[in-house]
Amino acid sequence: MVHALQETRRVLRSGGTLIDLRPAIQNRAIELELAYARLHIGEIDSSATAADHQAADAALRGAVKRGFFQSEHDADFQLVIDMDSVDDLRGYAAGLRRSVLPDEVISRLEWLTADENDFIIRIRRQMTIARYRKTSF
Repeated sequence: MVHALQETRRVLRSGGTLIDLRPAIQNRAIELELAYARLHIGEIDSSATAADHQAADAALRGAVKRGFFQSEHDADFQLVIDMDSVDDLRGYAAGLRRSVLPDEVISRLEWLTADENDFIIRIRRQMTIARYRKTSF
């Protein structure tokens, strides 16, 4: 991240904008939306990526402290991904690099949806977005 910030600083014109968009340091929640209830089923364990998120935060704080960028705005929001089947969730989980979907979440979903025709499997992921301005010095 430090190298990326240095390169960004090099190529941005004075007063240019840097947008930092990335997942928050938080597990993704998995819900089952039924016609009559919304159930929290479990979470995707993202603890293996926590050190990367902390390093990115530290790199940005350092760049601001050194005067390379000025923080203008930041916000958190939720990214929602809806799926129609347990197989869709399996496909999503197959694309995870270091985060882990616990097997018991799949088992629980299979059991809860066995006799259901109308449901949504929902993943909620906390995201953070921030805008920085390149300083002129």
